Amino acid sequence: MPAQLRSNDGESALTLGLEEPSSYATDAGFESSVFIAGQHWDGDHTHPVELSIQGLWLREADLLELRETIRRWLARPLHELTPGSLIGDFQLARLPGQTVLIRFGARSDVDDKRNPIVTVAVAARAFSGEFHFPTDQSCLDAFRRQLDSRLDGAC
Repeated sequence: MPAQLRSNDGESALTLGLEEPSSYATDAGFESSVFIAGQHWDGDHTHPVELSIQGLWLREADLLELRETIRRWLARPLHELTPGSLIGDFQLARLPGQTVLIRFGARSDVDDKRNPIVTVAVAARAFSGEFHFPTDQSCLDAFRRQLDSRLDGAC
């Protein structure tokens, strides 16, 4: 089952396909894929953006850390669920030439004071890209629950 983090407007999403449990050296993880969907605006029109990378290996301990950070943030009292209180970098891919970085935190090119901003950077050897979008508590909770169902007892 994939884990999908959606934008709060429903137009963008990060999907982590945690396919097969596997090990690398002494670490548990998953053979995985990453899919990013969104839109870009050319000044007059919006156009779809899609990125898909298969063959990535994501480390289970890093996925657990991401899940627990989201869980702790969501457990805060409502008045403490501010975008500025969800900050962190999570490097999920650990094989040489691979990057899957999920970053929570403000960006100078985004003016959204109400919602957490997620930036996703991916790389597979010579191919690389970055995408960002606002998310919210309900989207983060759905993503955390999907990670729960895939991570609990998987490796």
